[in-house]
Amino acid sequence: MATGPAGRLAADRRGGLSVPAREPGAPGTRGAIHLVARAELRERRWGLLALGVVLGLIGGVVLGAVALGERTATAYPRLVEAVHLDDARLIVPADRPAVTAALPTLPGVADLWLTEAWVAQVDGPQLQYVSLAAGTAPHPELVTPVIVAGRGVDPAAADEVVVSERLAEHGFPLGSTLPLRMLTLEDMAQFAVGFTPQGPAASVRVVGVARMPGWGQALPDVLAGPGFARALAGTGIGHAAYVRLAPATDAAARFDEAVAAVSAGQPSIVGDYLTPGVEFPRTPDPAVRASERALLIGVGLFALVVGLGVLQVVGLGLLRTAGAARAARSVEAALGMTRAQSVAARVLAALPAAAVAALLGAAVVVAAGGLAPLGSQARFEPDPGFRPQWALALAGGATLAVLFLLVSAVTAAFAWRRRALAVPDPAAARPGSLAAAVGGSLCRRPTLLLGSRLAQAGTRRGVPPVVTVLAATAAVAGIVATVTVGASLDRLVATPERWAGGADITIADSREPDVLALVEDPRVAALAITDTAYARLASGDTLGIVSIAARKGAPPVELVSGRLPAAPDEVAVNPRLAAERGLSAGDRLDTLATDGAPHPMTVVGIAVVPNENHGPLGQDLLATGDGLLSVSPERNFPLLTTHVYARPGTAAALAAELGGRLELAPQSVPDAIRNLGDLGRLPDVLAVVLAVVAGTGLAHSLLVGARRLAREMAVFSVLGATPGQVRTTLGVLAAATAVPAVVLGVPVGLGVARLFWWQVASAIGVGGDIAVPVGPIALLIAAVPLGAALVAAVPALRARTPAVAALAAL
Repeated sequence: MATGPAGRLAADRRGGLSVPAREPGAPGTRGAIHLVARAELRERRWGLLALGVVLGLIGGVVLGAVALGERTATAYPRLVEAVHLDDARLIVPADRPAVTAALPTLPGVADLWLTEAWVAQVDGPQLQYVSLAAGTAPHPELVTPVIVAGRGVDPAAADEVVVSERLAEHGFPLGSTLPLRMLTLEDMAQFAVGFTPQGPAASVRVVGVARMPGWGQALPDVLAGPGFARALAGTGIGHAAYVRLAPATDAAARFDEAVAAVSAGQPSIVGDYLTPGVEFPRTPDPAVRASERALLIGVGLFALVVGLGVLQVVGLGLLRTAGAARAARSVEAALGMTRAQSVAARVLAALPAAAVAALLGAAVVVAAGGLAPLGSQARFEPDPGFRPQWALALAGGATLAVLFLLVSAVTAAFAWRRRALAVPDPAAARPGSLAAAVGGSLCRRPTLLLGSRLAQAGTRRGVPPVVTVLAATAAVAGIVATVTVGASLDRLVATPERWAGGADITIADSREPDVLALVEDPRVAALAITDTAYARLASGDTLGIVSIAARKGAPPVELVSGRLPAAPDEVAVNPRLAAERGLSAGDRLDTLATDGAPHPMTVVGIAVVPNENHGPLGQDLLATGDGLLSVSPERNFPLLTTHVYARPGTAAALAAELGGRLELAPQSVPDAIRNLGDLGRLPDVLAVVLAVVAGTGLAHSLLVGARRLAREMAVFSVLGATPGQVRTTLGVLAAATAVPAVVLGVPVGLGVARLFWWQVASAIGVGGDIAVPVGPIALLIAAVPLGAALVAAVPALRARTPAVAALAAL
């Protein structure tokens, strides 16, 4: 037979032997703690292990979401470093040799990679042009795209190229052959009037698909190798220069000013077709930032909601486990064990389950390394494939183990405290008790009175009612905000007119005879011509400006607010520019006239119009035709683009007919819209997860609150209440939580969605009004009170138990 305090304790737990109490801290206490832990583990090991598995798997999912968020957030900056993105770039036409020669010595230049640039017509049934660049020697620290398919070019091969992912998606995939006819500088100067390419012919094969930020304009979508550059040396339209700037803070400004000064003395015959000034590709892209912010907020909300849910599940499970050992704790107290020693025994028993949680959580984090960055950020991942985060796995596993032990300690301490509170104080009624709630008004709608007063006063030992209401309100607001953002996102992607993309056919460098023929074509419902140029500001900045001339029908223009310009000194601005510069209707924009004289223009509206320069979504300024001419530099030929809106069912045939003789711009979704569209069903998933977790939490709060009010309900029955009145009282108690949550949560959620969507929309350059999903919100408004009433019906079934029996059970 076991002897000593530990032995007597074990015997007491098995058979209830009465033993004298021991002094706290007496010899043998450590052994007693171990023995209690062993008994706990023997009796409850499977329950503890199950909770450890739950915490490990779901906690691992939360940590995996953190790992995925980190990979998503760092995809773009990691790609920037992996490809050695240049700090500045520009195209120098071949008729500006002095600019090319001066580039290496200009202020702010630390390093330079100079390539030759070509524009080529692709032979085929459709009229298409592509730009190419190649250097006679590669630069290991400037512009080294990541190859995501195929391989890089052979330096000695003159017929191999790599293309951007964008070009590969639009008809030039890996393995395709491009028969090219190079344009001369004189050919390029005739874009607006038509020409036949006079440059050499070449045929190249796509051997790789490359990933890099900032394709387009000075960085062509086709890159060849040294072999190509040597074979066609001197036949290009100029040079593409990629610059690494000095670390000085003013290096970019000094370089830009120097380029402008050198270029001013040597005009070019193709100046109308090139972007003026220098590009700075490391400038943060607002569209990338907007989609990244939305993704990270979504991942963060997912991790927070799921994390709180798993804490609730594990905490309740451990609390039930601790509460089941109430009799054993009485024996432990009789033997002289303090609360700290009893808690230590439970923590010791939880160690195996904590280890299981740590191992499973770490394994899930490692497995999450196979997930690509979310949404559009996957297109910026420089290292596709498995990327485990070992440090996070180790730290996260340890955190889960500590968290499990901490929750075990807290629940054990709380269960010990509940033992002391098990016998209620039969003292006089205190505020919030039955007497204070009922008073002398039992005869006047007692169910409404009692339910509302109990909802205000709370229970004897529970979470304050205001906390439950605020938590439910936050959940409702979160659900409303996520479904509203999701609806706004779906509307934006599905409505091209909102991002100036509603034309069925877009013709680049259109000519008047072709426009007149299209106006007479019965298949054309509407036709508009846009003229694109640049406006100079008094501050020295340059903004893109466009005018729209409707030649047939009423082509749509996305007007966000205000009105369209009607006079030469009026202008509408893009939402992105309005947000960046704080512009609104009535403000003045200090532009310069063609001769350099001040020419202020008044902002009359905010509108989204096409940007023909492949830059950010939407052109900066919209003016009348005369307004554009008054501020744009003198041009040999205007840059005209025709937007054709075909009648239903005729667009495909019309495009096939026009594509053989006119350059049609590919019908593609802008990167900014595609980035947001890649969010997919993330808002809906977040709404579902939030609804499940928050609904579970609300149901638990209502059930626990009703259970803790069982004594009051039994007394209410003794005083004459019918079972129906008791059930109604509990229903009122549930409604007192659900109704305020809906009344407050819906407007708060709409306000949050409005603010978030406005930030996203203005960052990419579209209207910031939200699409309110009336159906889902109405369903939520009805479901929350109804669900609360159904949950309240579960403890209300106890109303069928006789009051005396209910009181005896308490």
